[in-house]
Amino acid sequence: MSTLPPSELERHRLRATKAVLDQRWRRLGDVLTRTMTSTAHRIAIDADYQTSGVWTGLRGPEVERIERNRGSASVVRLVQLPENLSAWLGYQEIWDLETGRSPFAFRQASLTVHVGEVGDPVKPQLLRLEWPGLRDWDRSGVGFQSPGAGHPHWQFDILESLATLSQRAEFDPDWDHEIEDFDALVAEPTLADKLARLTVERMHLASAAPWWIAQQGPYGAPHLHAPATQDELTRWFTGSVAYVAQELSRCALRR
Repeated sequence: MSTLPPSELERHRLRATKAVLDQRWRRLGDVLTRTMTSTAHRIAIDADYQTSGVWTGLRGPEVERIERNRGSASVVRLVQLPENLSAWLGYQEIWDLETGRSPFAFRQASLTVHVGEVGDPVKPQLLRLEWPGLRDWDRSGVGFQSPGAGHPHWQFDILESLATLSQRAEFDPDWDHEIEDFDALVAEPTLADKLARLTVERMHLASAAPWWIAQQGPYGAPHLHAPATQDELTRWFTGSVAYVAQELSRCALRR
């Protein structure tokens, strides 16, 4: 629980006008284009303004549209992997439209990493890095999403993605005509079967958690952080992309 009163938490929320956000999308597109060395084309931030807020995605000649574990995503190639595989990056920011002189309030930023081949719409989601902002998430007052979870945080989606791929591969519309003795085919689940069903994607793994520091911080725990400025949000994004690319470059195929 935060050590700040509700009124102070409200003051800490990151807000902006539409004009300021429009400038942000242009600058963020420039930053992303310089960061993504895997493409020679410009990458732009595509902002979709609606009555309740604004949702962003990526746009450019080498950007591909895919289905992600929750919703869809526009992704661009980040790192080349073995055997024609590539790691792909998706990025989305959401700002809620409220009231006041700076009516847009930051909701969250989400960076997703997918693996697949160029032109293939199936690119399973490997992981995501998210930074939710201060908000009234459940009508109990301004605070953090998922009480107790670290922010920003990592979430690992690979097991969920593999389970989805397995379900697609096993789907057969004529299955009920082919199975004669269902009981004979039912086997005790193996450890691998149980592991595949374990919902590790629900875990929030704190990415900024100096637990060795004695001070708890303004939000009551050292693993709780909210972006105070757009520049902080941009630095978090560029640093995250660079780090993920660095670590993906270590990947190889098992023999």
